[in-house]
Amino acid sequence: MKNGEGKRNIEQKYLYEIADIVPEFLEERGFIAELSGFSEDRYSDKLKEAVRPYYRDYVTFPRSTGYQSIHITFYDNLARCYTELQLRTKDMDDFAEIGDVNHFGYEKLQEARRTKRDEIPVGECIYFDEAYQRLTKLQQLELAEIDVNMFKAINNQLINDGCGLFRGRQILPFEHLSRFQNDLID
Repeated sequence: MKNGEGKRNIEQKYLYEIADIVPEFLEERGFIAELSGFSEDRYSDKLKEAVRPYYRDYVTFPRSTGYQSIHITFYDNLARCYTELQLRTKDMDDFAEIGDVNHFGYEKLQEARRTKRDEIPVGECIYFDEAYQRLTKLQQLELAEIDVNMFKAINNQLINDGCGLFRGRQILPFEHLSRFQNDLID
């Protein structure tokens, strides 16, 4: 490092350099970057102008919790689904995963909010009632008992999802629970 350059500044410099090349790199491999939906006043001047509209930059504009990351969403033409890429330094990742406001705590808060029925009373909307019953059943799953390739759970907290099944978000994608179950890929 040069005199006066801190580790954090250097890591962020490289983080933005990587962010600048990721969209083109992945486009060549069948992915299409999705527009972020951020307004122009939230675009970071640390990114090349051509890629700014695709990123949600929580490094230049950190969340109130202190969370920092650079997010971009891609459509995968081969798998026909969306995937989000989050670019972080090691310190940013540690804060996001094991810091005071880690993802597990956030997911627990979301789960608590989803279990409330105070917005729509029982019987007012049959579609909501049916969806609520399905969600309740999903929350009661013993994930360690599920046998799916790419997925292993010791219990409902210690999960290696292989990208797709994470209890807090109740994500159960069709691709992981059916197509890949028998290692068949179309």
